[in-house]
Amino acid sequence: MSREEQDDSAVAQSAKSGLRFLLVNWRDPRNPEAGGAEVHLHEVARRMVADGFFCVQVSHAFPGGSAEEVIDDVQVIRRGGKFLFNFTVWRNLRRWCKEYRIDAVLDDSNKIAFLTPWYCNRPIVLQLHHLFGRALFRETAWPMALYVLFFENLMPFCYRNTRVLTGSESSRREQVSKGFQRVDIAPEGVELARYVLPNPPARKPELLLYVGRVKRYKGLDVLLQALAILLPRKPGLRLAVAGSGDDVPRLKKLAAELDVASSVDFLGFVSEAEKMKLYHEARVVVNSSLKEGWGLTSIEANACGTPVVATDVPGLCDSVRHGETGFLVPFGNAKAFSESLEQLLENSELWQKFSDNGRRWAAKHSWEPAYIKTRDALLAAVEESHGRKV
Repeated sequence: MSREEQDDSAVAQSAKSGLRFLLVNWRDPRNPEAGGAEVHLHEVARRMVADGFFCVQVSHAFPGGSAEEVIDDVQVIRRGGKFLFNFTVWRNLRRWCKEYRIDAVLDDSNKIAFLTPWYCNRPIVLQLHHLFGRALFRETAWPMALYVLFFENLMPFCYRNTRVLTGSESSRREQVSKGFQRVDIAPEGVELARYVLPNPPARKPELLLYVGRVKRYKGLDVLLQALAILLPRKPGLRLAVAGSGDDVPRLKKLAAELDVASSVDFLGFVSEAEKMKLYHEARVVVNSSLKEGWGLTSIEANACGTPVVATDVPGLCDSVRHGETGFLVPFGNAKAFSESLEQLLENSELWQKFSDNGRRWAAKHSWEPAYIKTRDALLAAVEESHGRKV
């Protein structure tokens, strides 16, 4: 490359790095109910900032959270309530874009759709982890389910000309089947160094671990039923539930009805350090969800050498390699869950094989590809809007 070409390249990179992006997500990474979607967005955002882009994220306010905060050089502003945050976005998005001199918006829709193309005057990229569909009727009362489903059904029309990013091939196929047209994969990753502890805690051979939000669609009642099947043969078995959510009271009542309450620990929100410790202590990590965009906890568990038993649904069927890093079972089938768990609890040779395979599988995932895909999609959206390269 000539010096002139190098200078042109440097100028182009400088121009790109000066771009300003607004990120919209219901929750920010410090929210007690944050999950995999929030981890994904923050890992991308902090890399954007490190490369010279300006990023400001808008999310709903929560008790104890400041109105504004800087997290890893990403500016986070919290506005509006948990249940009506979409209305907060509709009222304020154009003003935020003007105030922060935004070049493009990353619309991270993983609750009620924001439908930004219909009222935003900036280029938009949609990050869509998964759609709820009729699973909503399992999660909430039918009026609210119909409300959310109404907005989901509008999404293929609203975002028909918008670049869409999702985390797995199965999620991409589902979204294309629903009418989304420009869907690409921004693969999920893991910060591997965080999960390789120099002095990991000893395994607890009868500990099962769930990590994530405690919502009805996550299907934790199936885990309690599987536990009830296994306990007569394995009385020392324990299930730790690391996460918070509005389904905890129902699950505690169900645990009492199944006579497994003394074998279940509802830990609530746990710190990153405690989460790492639990991943290393657990014999098996479980995920009984009906819907996932990918299943980040599968890769986090594998990074710690812990096999996974999960439901065979979009997202999870990509993050868990059946018969290699764990088992996939039909959703809602407690008997299948218990049988797969029993194999990993009793067969040490199989457990070790899955543990070793899992570490190798996790090592193939990093956040760089997700960042590059997202960055390039935003740059392309700006270029299309301006009719020229930036």
